[in-house]
Amino acid sequence: MQFPAFVGGSYQSQAYTADQERTVNWYVERIEAPGGSSRSALYPTPGVETIVTATTQPGRGHFFENDREFTVCGNTLYEIGQFGTLSSRGTVAIDGNPATICSNGDGGGQLFVTSGGNGYVYDLTANTLTQIAALNGKATMGDFLDGYFLCLNASNSTFYISALLDGTSWATGTDFAQRSTASDPWVSMKVTGRYVWLLGEVTSEVWYDTGASPFPFAAHPSGLVQYGIAAPFSVARIEGALVWLGSSGIGNSYVLRAPGFAPEVVSNYALQSVLAGYIRVSDAVADTYNDLGHTFYVISFPGQNATWAWDAQTGDWAERGTWNVANNRFDAWSPRFHSLAFGEHRILDSASGGVYRLSSTLMADAGGALIRRVRRAPALTAENERIFYSAFELDLEPGVGVAAGNAQDVDPQVMMRMSNDGGKTWGAEMMRSAGKIGEYKKRVRWNRLGAARRRVFEVSVTAAVPWRITNAFLTLGQSIRSLKGQQQQAQQ
Repeated sequence: MQFPAFVGGSYQSQAYTADQERTVNWYVERIEAPGGSSRSALYPTPGVETIVTATTQPGRGHFFENDREFTVCGNTLYEIGQFGTLSSRGTVAIDGNPATICSNGDGGGQLFVTSGGNGYVYDLTANTLTQIAALNGKATMGDFLDGYFLCLNASNSTFYISALLDGTSWATGTDFAQRSTASDPWVSMKVTGRYVWLLGEVTSEVWYDTGASPFPFAAHPSGLVQYGIAAPFSVARIEGALVWLGSSGIGNSYVLRAPGFAPEVVSNYALQSVLAGYIRVSDAVADTYNDLGHTFYVISFPGQNATWAWDAQTGDWAERGTWNVANNRFDAWSPRFHSLAFGEHRILDSASGGVYRLSSTLMADAGGALIRRVRRAPALTAENERIFYSAFELDLEPGVGVAAGNAQDVDPQVMMRMSNDGGKTWGAEMMRSAGKIGEYKKRVRWNRLGAARRRVFEVSVTAAVPWRITNAFLTLGQSIRSLKGQQQQAQQ
């Protein structure tokens, strides 16, 4: 019989007896064709390869426009050529926050960089970086709209604008706005469309360009947004909307999406339970990218050493992680700060000066590490009766081993382990081959697996091959009535 809901995202409920699913370094894709042999599949998240490595670290900001790519690594602004040439363009202050980079386009020919609380302008013609004295200690983050560079000073809830198409000129004594609509301070800022979102700790405002003089920006008449932001650098643009880790006067630790002026919660109960258990979330940093039709919002929690990813197309949440061999655990996903540059996905390393190419055709993690991928399926129960398992079979694309190279890649192995108490304790891993290259009829099957009242199956892989899991099957001995009911419910 088909394994009920074997393919799915992470869902670790408060009660393990309710659900304890885990999906790490996979994403779910729904099969759109009605004649497909499965309704959904698990596809591998992309790997990386090194383009160039900066001498300063870590990666803190990334930007591409008009065939020019820039990054802030450590205390240095670099320009990166198409084929990886790295040129230092000056130094910046550094603190524990990311840097931001934006441009005023052909009209201004400048970049505006914020880093370490200071602001800088890079002249794209002269290739010179100049610190803006008027913004010393006042530049938490920056953005651009309607010819103006925008700057937020989160320490005193003040929003500054530059002169029109001139990032070297800031009249900070007159061209500014300070929060007055609500008492909680602005701590984050992001432009989307023709609007500037100024996000506070528990409420937010949307501002726009009214064309007035001398200060053209004003609050939109739509009113106060009753959600703030829990992590200032968790806000990102995704498909015409903003997504961020939200907070409000009555709760926090949920992910919000605002396609208009009314945010909606996109995190599920299980994720919110996990986030509520984190000691610190204010340092979370988010990123977005689109690949193979899926748009991902990826949020990392450095203080908790964890990364989560939301698929805007399917609504599924899954985990990302860099495998720590020494400690036998997943750390926060090391790649961070994505930019689409020179027609390819490029991303920095949050732990080094690495600049990487990101692609679904690549099978290594940052620094060449193996990517460990895990799927922990929902528990199997049948009215608390014992179920006898004659066999468990993983339905995947077999025969994808490489022709030559590492033994684990030539003959890729699948590791399966079982828990008979709902995921609290685990048995030893049992290995099966997924097939050497060309072994397209290979079956990945485990036989004579005993009995349990609440069994959880978990499979994991590490070989650098294009893994694709489409289903799983069970051969049962008895007590399958309830399982068949679960299967019918999952197919509805």
